[in-house]
Amino acid sequence: MEPIYALWFLFMDYMSYSDAKLDSRVKRVFHKYDFQGESGLLQFWECSTHEGTNDIGCSLTLTDQFCMSNIHDNRLLDYRTRCFDNSNRFIGQQTNVGIWFAGRAAQTGVADHRTRHVVFNQDLNQYIDEASGMGQLVVPVYFNHPGAGMKLAGIIEHITTQPKESYIADFNQIHNLLMRENLSSMYMGKTIKVKYNHHIVKFRLPFSAKLPDLKKQVTMRFKEWESKTLCIKYEDTNRNRHSILSDHELEFCIAESISSRTSVIRMYIEENLTEKSLKVGQRKRHLSQNKRQNMNFIEFGKEGMVSKGKVQIMPSG
Repeated sequence: MEPIYALWFLFMDYMSYSDAKLDSRVKRVFHKYDFQGESGLLQFWECSTHEGTNDIGCSLTLTDQFCMSNIHDNRLLDYRTRCFDNSNRFIGQQTNVGIWFAGRAAQTGVADHRTRHVVFNQDLNQYIDEASGMGQLVVPVYFNHPGAGMKLAGIIEHITTQPKESYIADFNQIHNLLMRENLSSMYMGKTIKVKYNHHIVKFRLPFSAKLPDLKKQVTMRFKEWESKTLCIKYEDTNRNRHSILSDHELEFCIAESISSRTSVIRMYIEENLTEKSLKVGQRKRHLSQNKRQNMNFIEFGKEGMVSKGKVQIMPSG
């Protein structure tokens, strides 16, 4: 057999093995997923690239891999049927994906969710034709391709008949299950802009982040705060500032941003009040000491000065 044909068969065997392995991995993720007693659907859109073309992107094809909770709802099957009607679509960098959530996740490479706030907000109800009245979570799935690094394998789509306030817990569960199968995903997060004096830094913070995670990101960029007590405040939609002093307050800050559909959370570093009061106290004590020292001397004509209990004669002229 010619070497080139041998390589071709090895390549085809590898591709078949990879597809089968990916299929079984996704199947195990779906099997282990806990719907928490809610009505929902999991389905997988597989990503395949166009060999021999100059197109940058992939085709998303709805696979047979799906899982439904024990609480059945005909709307879930109706939605899956509609997906099959248009189940093979090419997604390029400039493709207008419109309201298609799975396509948007393939294009951006980042997880996203459609929460209760969006579904029931009349001004933001642009997704009504896709999954009318239901909530959605889309999670990009990546695998480590030998010699090519992380590659997009497809999109896991989670549909719930009752839209949730947030799908962070659902994303975390899927993400953890993917990691057990040597797969990964891009976390859900918010863009954070932090201002200190006249400097502004920007970074992504996961929805599941805790206060130490936020402080770590800030001190990585503002080295002068590594040994100081941070006082971070965020700006709400009314431009009021609120301190973030606990994990709960950070969680509330992120949840408020999600519900208001703001893309950026603005934060500010302010000097800790305790440290500030200490500095003010030290400054006052220093001024008081200088004042007492100056009061020890009283001008006494041109010939000299009088100090406490002592006369010091200064030569005139």
